[in-house]
Amino acid sequence: MKKLLGIVVLGLLLSTNVHSGSTTGSGDLKLSRGVLSGFIKYLDFNAIHNKTLGAHQRGTPGMFSVSQTGSVYGYSYCPIGEQCRPSPSVSLNSCRERTDENCYIFARGRKIVWNKVNYKISRKATSSEIERILEELGFYGNTTTTKKIEKKEPKKVEKKKEKPKKVVKKYELKGERSIALSWEGYEDLIAGTVEFDETDYRGTLNLPLPNNDGTCDGTYSLQEGGKGTWQIACTNNMGAAGTLKWIKDGGVTGTGRDHNDKKVKFTVSKKS
Repeated sequence: MKKLLGIVVLGLLLSTNVHSGSTTGSGDLKLSRGVLSGFIKYLDFNAIHNKTLGAHQRGTPGMFSVSQTGSVYGYSYCPIGEQCRPSPSVSLNSCRERTDENCYIFARGRKIVWNKVNYKISRKATSSEIERILEELGFYGNTTTTKKIEKKEPKKVEKKKEKPKKVVKKYELKGERSIALSWEGYEDLIAGTVEFDETDYRGTLNLPLPNNDGTCDGTYSLQEGGKGTWQIACTNNMGAAGTLKWIKDGGVTGTGRDHNDKKVKFTVSKKS
């Protein structure tokens, strides 16, 4: 991890500009809780990005990128006292190393550029204010748009026999399975059970941490071809996100990173 962060900073100092038209994101996007936490850290001037750089462990925002599903992120920053020339490639490569998805630029400096909103967040903005701004811009939370429907007088029509509607049975799967999880920072393998509630290949999960460290709640989304994404947020302010591979009614393996860029791997047992 130390080597990776060193490469990110060095690449930011030496890389050249890339044309923004091919890297800036657009389209519908919802950020996961883990990505929200990463974005808040990216904007925090006092956040420690790289402990190996001594006096240069803090810096100003460079560029922030996210994956297509909003579940994985990467960013670059400029260490205090350095003159940097921001490049999209540093932030994008940091994001791509954690996922098989495409990654795109979400913010340049303190300005959100996804969908060309060009909204600049103040340096005085608190974490809750940043979360509210993202909600208002439609990038976080459950935002919906309602349309006013005008009432019209019903027309008199001859009643016809309605054909019975075809009932399509949706895919559902609920249960509990064994999970073995390794989380960088925990010396021992975390073994236990995971509860899941899955509908139409999207589900929720709950996982207790050892040593009474709390519990983790999360969501996952399964896609065609045996791939998917996952993210969890824990009661001890930890969280992680990444990608997974699965076989229908079979075992699941996943990899990712937590908010502190530590590796997380897990294996869920096959259906008994």
